[in-house]
Amino acid sequence: MAKHPQSELESDVPIREQFEQATRAVVEGGRAVASQLPGALDGAREMVGSASAAVDDLSDQGVVAAMALSAGVTIGLFLAGAPRLILALACLPTLIAVRSALQRGVGPAQLVTPRG
Repeated sequence: MAKHPQSELESDVPIREQFEQATRAVVEGGRAVASQLPGALDGAREMVGSASAAVDDLSDQGVVAAMALSAGVTIGLFLAGAPRLILALACLPTLIAVRSALQRGVGPAQLVTPRG
């Protein structure tokens, strides 16, 4: 009779020890990610600040165009069925442009009424 090779489930290491090793690996990985989180948040904050400054430097028409473009991209992603995280990230430029428009006093009537 041929011997069956030992399967992955059948090993010399008890299940409890395998579980403890896996748990330790997950905890260590979580700690490594958590240690990088403050730096990632600081970088994201800096990028949002620089994007805000760039939108604030635009003219009123430029802010309206940025708002329309970013809203269009967000709506397109939504209609295409993009994941929620991607949609949330796509909303950031729209929100930055809306904030800039509101600070300038650009109201809804000015957005749709052509200037003559």
